Amino acid sequence: MNYKKIDQSTWKRLPQYEFFKTFEQPFFNVTANVEVTKLYHYTKEKDLPYFYTMLHTLLKTIQRIPEFKCRIYKGEVLEYKTINTGVTILKEDQTFLYGSLDYNQNLVDFIDKSQAEIEIQKKEKGFVPHTEPNVVYVSALPWVSFTGFQHARKTNVEDSIPRFVFGKYFKEGEAVKMPLSVEVHHALVDGFQVGQLFELLQEGLDVF
Repeated sequence: MNYKKIDQSTWKRLPQYEFFKTFEQPFFNVTANVEVTKLYHYTKEKDLPYFYTMLHTLLKTIQRIPEFKCRIYKGEVLEYKTINTGVTILKEDQTFLYGSLDYNQNLVDFIDKSQAEIEIQKKEKGFVPHTEPNVVYVSALPWVSFTGFQHARKTNVEDSIPRFVFGKYFKEGEAVKMPLSVEVHHALVDGFQVGQLFELLQEGLDVF
């Protein structure tokens, strides 16, 4: 199986889970800039797509944080071994659809397979959101260097999937920075883990 059930009788964050899972709107959002200078120049030098390189770095980081791999599913809490992603795909008519991409540890393989899969999915008709819980939702708003973000959401459905949005990168002195919106379910993730994600993500961005 790609997941294990959390034993709630010994789970350290059961009090927080029980408290926040009853909220009508249990998600909270943190938006901050990350420095993408090295990644940006690496994609230019290697002729790699910026979005997929950034996406891979984010997914690689998520695999390292257990709380970001947990989902509420049919009343249980599951921790998945691997987290994939659902992305928004902009179509030629300027509408969009939802696509699905599998995580691959190798960057070049991930980019090649993702680009091929997106081209296939662009040809599909209809507008079908994801149903599998072992994903994170990732969108890009490359036209705006935003400082805050709020997602549209249904409140009467079981949903604990984290959401990320990449904004328009910009220069600040010699540095290139990009706003990143992170939205998580408070029954599963606290501010500590969000801070951990930003810290580990920056480490990953700095190794290019």
